[in-house]
Amino acid sequence: MSVNEYLTASEPAVDLDSETPLRIDCYVRSTAPPTITEAITDTVERLQRLSSTERIDTYRTTHWPPECHTVDPTDDDRPTTRDELVGEFERWAAHHGHSLEPAFRRREIRQSLLEPDCDDARERLRVPFISLAIYEADDETGEETLRGVVPYTEHPQTDDERTYTVDEWLSAVDPSDSEPLTEHATPEQSTRLGGHQ
Repeated sequence: MSVNEYLTASEPAVDLDSETPLRIDCYVRSTAPPTITEAITDTVERLQRLSSTERIDTYRTTHWPPECHTVDPTDDDRPTTRDELVGEFERWAAHHGHSLEPAFRRREIRQSLLEPDCDDARERLRVPFISLAIYEADDETGEETLRGVVPYTEHPQTDDERTYTVDEWLSAVDPSDSEPLTEHATPEQSTRLGGHQ
């Protein structure tokens, strides 16, 4: 069975059917090999297509936030850290019975033997080269709710385990994906990390 046949038989839990405005945030690593850069460019073009066909209202492409704060962590105006963002993603996955592994991983790393208190370990968070976060806007309050994260794994640690990659998910939610880009969705930047509002 091909990937497309499997996706048709098994629709992703995170879909784009919504009466309220949807936004997709596309997170990418700041450094990526050329083969991954091509996949990022392809993903941005597909998001442009979803926006031009009004399947989503808007999208933006950005780098993963920093791992830690360089400012006072109690400051309410500080930007979100990578750990805080992925923590929100993990809460979404747990609430819906999904997992973010294997794409997202936390592991403990031992400190250097040359450092004092070398028995202390710290946590390291690995994020995928590319990930999508789908947000739904509440028209009444103006607040956004996390509707889904891709990649994710449905039915983790069971015989029915199924991981949706960004490419597979985009193919499932946009069956017209093989059509050429419209003139309104023509890429404007070579890096395409400026986003689209």
